[in-house]
Amino acid sequence: MGVANRRPTIAEPQRRALTPAEAGERLGLSSKELARLRDRGEGPAFVTFTQKSVRYLRSSVDDWDVQNTTWDDKLSA
Repeated sequence: MGVANRRPTIAEPQRRALTPAEAGERLGLSSKELARLRDRGEGPAFVTFTQKSVRYLRSSVDDWDVQNTTWDDKLSA
């Protein structure tokens, strides 16, 4: 019997951690803007695996987006 070539299991897309580029795309920010927010202790919660490896949980990005969205009633009238 041969060994089957199996791909590693990938986390469900809605649970997968986002790269800074992916998080920035979701928020309408560049990766550099997210890095500035991290440096100031602001922005969505993130996890650092190494100095160059940062990831954001989708839920953290979505929560931060909701908390930092302002609505202008004058614009919706």
